[in-house]
This record gives sequence, structure tokens and C-alpha cells, in this order.
Amino acid sequence: MVEVFAIRIMEDRDFEAFREKLLERLPESSRQKINKFKNLPDLQRSLLGEVIARRVLIEKTATPGQGIIIKKSKKGKPYLAGHSNPYFNISHSGNYVVLAFADEEVGIDVEKIRPINYRVAKRFYSKAEFTELNEMEGQEKLEFFFDLWTLKESYLKLLGKGLTKSLSSFTINKSGSVFRLRDGKTEIKSVFFKQYLLDTQYKLSVCSLAPNFMDEINVLNISDL
Repeated sequence: MVEVFAIRIMEDRDFEAFREKLLERLPESSRQKINKFKNLPDLQRSLLGEVIARRVLIEKTATPGQGIIIKKSKKGKPYLAGHSNPYFNISHSGNYVVLAFADEEVGIDVEKIRPINYRVAKRFYSKAEFTELNEMEGQEKLEFFFDLWTLKESYLKLLGKGLTKSLSSFTINKSGSVFRLRDGKTEIKSVFFKQYLLDTQYKLSVCSLAPNFMDEINVLNISDL
């Protein structure tokens, strides 16, 4: 089963009241890395992402906190050291930090909807996706751009290949809640997608090797951590 967790970041002044308590829950190596952030919202997003991951992993694996060691692959994908599963993935954008947790490989991406230059779509989207995008106008076009972006990013994050795989090398066709993935000339039927409504100003997509997704997002607040 794929579960999704989300938390909204706090105002800077409110965050400062919790900052040290949250940092205390992390190993020294993580604290040092996070404290290098000069921008406070970036620091908060990074900190909340790791704290949520540790909270979920402790709960789901019944592993004591000191046994939770989060590492990253060469391509930057996080994993639980010493365990072949479960799998998890983290994303953040704007006011939200999100995490996907599953028994199979999983990727998640959240993006705030914002004005963009559509010329980037020609570079990062497949020809079929670019054609479909240009048949739309206005808000529909903007939302479809971020639908595709988060779906494609979630697939790359599932694969754990980082930027070594081109976004334009595969095509995702979205028809309502049905998604079809074609990688080159091959239709890929072993991965599954789901989109969640987190906020009307955001798009959130999850990709997994498991077909079973929870219906709702687990929305957390600071007291849950």
C-alpha cells in the first residue's frame, strides 16, 4: 500500500520555536548538513522532510530511532540503510513537504503552480506531450503543464536515475485518473500513478510499482512530529 504524508511549513517566527527540538531528533551528520542552509524556509523544508521520514519509518518498521539511518544513492535517492524495504521518497515545494511510503519502489513530486515559460516544455516534454499541451489555453494549459511535470518527475524519482534520464525520453498520457506510460517505443505497464489534491495551487503526483494507493493524504502538523 502506498501512503502519502504532507505537512505545511510554518511562518519563520513560529518555526524558530520548534527548530532546536526538531533538530534534536536527527543524527549529528544530518543536523550539520541542514544547518548549512542560509535560507530559513529551505532549512525548514529540509528539516521537516527528514523528521517526517524518520517518524514514519520508526512507526512502520518498529525500529528504534537510533536504528533509523537514512542514506542516499549516488543519484540522490534516499533509502533506509540496512533494509531492502520499505521504500520512501520526499519532495517539497512552496509551503509543503510531502513523503510517499510503500512496500515497493516509489517516487513523489509536488510543485506549486506558477507562471512559466512554455518554451521549456519543448525541451523536457515528448513530442506527443508538447502537442497535447499546445492544444490548451489559459489555466487549463498551466495546470496540465504541472500535471505532466509532477507525473514525469515522480517516475524519474521512482527509477532513482536523477538527471541521467531525459524527461523527453518517455511519454505519459493522462486521461482523467487513468495514466499510460510509454518509454521510447515500449508501453510500461509495471508502474502506477496517482494524483492527490493537496491544495488548489499545487500539483502532487506519486508513481509506484505497487498499484494500491491510499485514497487520502495523511496531513500532519507540528504536534504530530
